[in-house]
Amino acid sequence: MKKINHLASPFTAWSGHRLFQVVAGTLIGAMVVTQASAMLPTPEPALDGSAAVQTAANANSGKSNVQAVNTKITASLIGVDANGQETLVPVDANTRLQSGNVVEYQGFFTNTNTDRVRKMTVTLTIPEQVELLRVVSPEFPYGSADGETFARMPLRGRVDNQLQEIPLQYYKAVRWDIEGVGLNDTVMVKYRAKVK
Repeated sequence: MKKINHLASPFTAWSGHRLFQVVAGTLIGAMVVTQASAMLPTPEPALDGSAAVQTAANANSGKSNVQAVNTKITASLIGVDANGQETLVPVDANTRLQSGNVVEYQGFFTNTNTDRVRKMTVTLTIPEQVELLRVVSPEFPYGSADGETFARMPLRGRVDNQLQEIPLQYYKAVRWDIEGVGLNDTVMVKYRAKVK
């Protein structure tokens, strides 16, 4: 029987994984809810998509006024060049991931609405095959150990009635509240993770 090496072909193990989700956004004067999902690592250097949103006022009146937040998700392998400088090499179908490799996931969100987005919440899930590292941007995100309940990082929990910091290996998702995204502005969120 042939043994499958999921690290040799990262797309086999991650082929059904939802990496990110745009949870909610607010336009000035109207509430917008947007959801999108993508799979990473991707066979291409980036996965483009768009998340359709509908203003709450028009949803109640039956009129269709669809707004959009375009998304682009990338995965890059962290390396070092001959001069000792850090490099980002896009993950593609030919990338061979090994235990200990560090991957940087970046999410780009562009406001293509007809108005400014006052607040948008973006959630990136963490694949089971990797472990979150402390490198996250923007700083001070929310984290989740179950993928549903979020609290400001670092997460803390009670073990033997003592409050302790939850190790990063147990994190399932990271969430950011993005404020003030202007017309055609793009915001980026990112985190790094180590392949188990």
